[in-house]
Amino acid sequence: MKKVLFLLLTCAAMTANAQDIELNEQGAYERKEVVQVEGTTAATLYDRAMIALSEWNGPDGKSKAGLDYQNQETHTIIYKGTYYLGFKKILLTGWDRYANFTLKVRCKDGRAQLTVNVPTVTAIFQKNGAKRIFSLEEVLDIKEKSGKKRIERIEDLVNRLKNNADALIAAMSEKLKGGETPSADDDF
Repeated sequence: MKKVLFLLLTCAAMTANAQDIELNEQGAYERKEVVQVEGTTAATLYDRAMIALSEWNGPDGKSKAGLDYQNQETHTIIYKGTYYLGFKKILLTGWDRYANFTLKVRCKDGRAQLTVNVPTVTAIFQKNGAKRIFSLEEVLDIKEKSGKKRIERIEDLVNRLKNNADALIAAMSEKLKGGETPSADDDF
């Protein structure tokens, strides 16, 4: 009886993990957060976001992002880039995995909306540099048709994807709440 119960709980946990990531209408993982910063103007939040994004290189230093769009009048910034999801060894070689993301920052007086959108994952084969881009729908579809080892690798990838998106939002949120803007007389 205990073995049957353990088996049922294990299957339930695996099913919960499979449903753990929700995709939007475009098939991308999306994470939104509104950061409240009372008494701060939209222009100040915009400046803080620009500084934070120019300094960001991910938690591992392997992430890359670049400015895609900015509008100082509407206080909107869009950054596109990749963040590193880790190396996955397979036999004597392996894959470096990256999440391709868009970060949109919209600032208004007293608050900023941060939206991270991850539509695809890129895998780069270390042995020959071959690159493959997977939509998240493809990743989840592969997971449904895979054996236990591959399911574990995909769950690891999905967890890293979500954790890195959360870390990006948290880092931006922190900078928006307390980031310093350079003063006009900073001895430059």
